Amino acid sequence: MKKYWKFISILVVILLSIGTFYVKSATSEENHPEFVIKTQSGDAKEIEPLILDGYYSDTSTMNYKSTNVKISSEGSTYERRSFLDQIIGQPPAVIKVYQEKYRSFMRGKGTNVNSFSETDQVLAYADVDYKTDSFHSHDFTFPISILNKEDGSVQSFTVEIPDSENMDYAFMEDVQMIEDELYLITNNMIRSSESSYDEKHVYTIDLNNQTITNDETLSQVPEGQEGNHVVAEIIRTSPTEANDHLILLQKEIKVIHDPESYREEVVKQEVISYNLATKEKESIPMSDLPIDSELSFFDGSSIYFIGVEEQEIVVSPYHLADGKAGEEYRLQLSGDADHGSAPMTTIKDGKLYLSGMQINPKLNMNATDVIVADVKTGEILFKGQITLDDSEATNQYELYLHEMLVE
Repeated sequence: MKKYWKFISILVVILLSIGTFYVKSATSEENHPEFVIKTQSGDAKEIEPLILDGYYSDTSTMNYKSTNVKISSEGSTYERRSFLDQIIGQPPAVIKVYQEKYRSFMRGKGTNVNSFSETDQVLAYADVDYKTDSFHSHDFTFPISILNKEDGSVQSFTVEIPDSENMDYAFMEDVQMIEDELYLITNNMIRSSESSYDEKHVYTIDLNNQTITNDETLSQVPEGQEGNHVVAEIIRTSPTEANDHLILLQKEIKVIHDPESYREEVVKQEVISYNLATKEKESIPMSDLPIDSELSFFDGSSIYFIGVEEQEIVVSPYHLADGKAGEEYRLQLSGDADHGSAPMTTIKDGKLYLSGMQINPKLNMNATDVIVADVKTGEILFKGQITLDDSEATNQYELYLHEMLVE
């Protein structure tokens, strides 16, 4: 009987601890300050589709605890983090929207944004699944589900990944839907008797026949020379907009060791444009590209290099249609915002959305910028700052923003 009382006592302690946690969370929620996006110039309607996700931390006490906060044109809302959320983290904002709108379809799906593709008619999902044993990974497959938004029907099936005998691992980098074909872009780690290396693959899935009709190696990442290493990445696009092109950036990086640190220097880089429908691959001449900036975004027709120079955001477009670099433009940031660190950026419907990532009064960062600009011309459509509402007086806090969503 004693062992049961011991078990009951432990259970009571656990329940009381969890209850105390939620009571404290609910109580502290009432004291959370109101963050607003104050308009400095332009039309405030431009930020109505913008949602920023982050964490708020009260630093006035030793109880240093962060709370989820969502900031939009309507102000700030706080969301209590469940015990499970604090262990495994919350899903990205896009995934949360899908979970709310398509609850049944999203059941059992992963939270990798790159596994989804959305059009006006469908929401498509694909992932990589495989088995492992003590020796190696095997039986690689693609579990695929397509939701028809109009009638709510779901098409689900699984296809085997071809030529996967020498694969150690694979993960989904992008999913694109064009008419009745699904394109899955993966990073496959290949092992051989002499070495291992990465390959970027593009698999074409015929949805009517539920088969793989094409498997193309977009790039093979070789081992670097003389201690250099090579990286290849698919350039970011909007997760809710389909594109018939992929943009791949491949760099060879040299590691330079200084007496007390080390730094990296790009020795060679190549930009590859790949048309999913025609299977045409084209190398973009690097002489036409601003290599000092980061290759940041692809909107389906143009590539955008976005860099930071002191208090300016430098945007350099490259247009695929005519194969020419566009005119560079600059966006001025406020002097007290983020001390020159790179902001979050995304592009949608011909507009560039930009937001700083941090407010910390102790570091003299009392606000952070929000800018909406015409992505082609750089004309500023809205400029404002995230700051505390005028009625708030505290300066013992930190705000860190980590995700931007444009609905």
